[in-house]
Amino acid sequence: MNCATKIMYSYFADSYALIEMLKGNENYRSFQSERLITTEFNICEVGFAVCRNYPTNASQILKTVRKMVALQATRDEDYCYGAARRKEASGLGKKLSTIDCVGYSVANRLDIPFLTGDREFADMDNVQFVR
Repeated sequence: MNCATKIMYSYFADSYALIEMLKGNENYRSFQSERLITTEFNICEVGFAVCRNYPTNASQILKTVRKMVALQATRDEDYCYGAARRKEASGLGKKLSTIDCVGYSVANRLDIPFLTGDREFADMDNVQFVR
């Protein structure tokens, strides 16, 4: 009998959400105690912003980010689903990034809410929109 338990995550945190947590946005405070996941792509986006804005403390800040989240591997299906969502959204006049669309796909695959403050996602299914 396999005694391993599957870790259940509460939210997929996109780059916007992670940056807002770092900035101390009160609206994101309650999410910091949740079990969050993200992808390496989102960590890369956060890293870019941190290195640009806080070059002397960037490494320490990124260590903090990595402690806040678990990394979720992406799958080929996430890229295909993400590309389809981006194309569909573009047809509706929305500007979604490829990285966000892949993250949205991961959240949907894992059946957890996509946590973001990106207005382009505000009215989409399975999104926890927080500003």
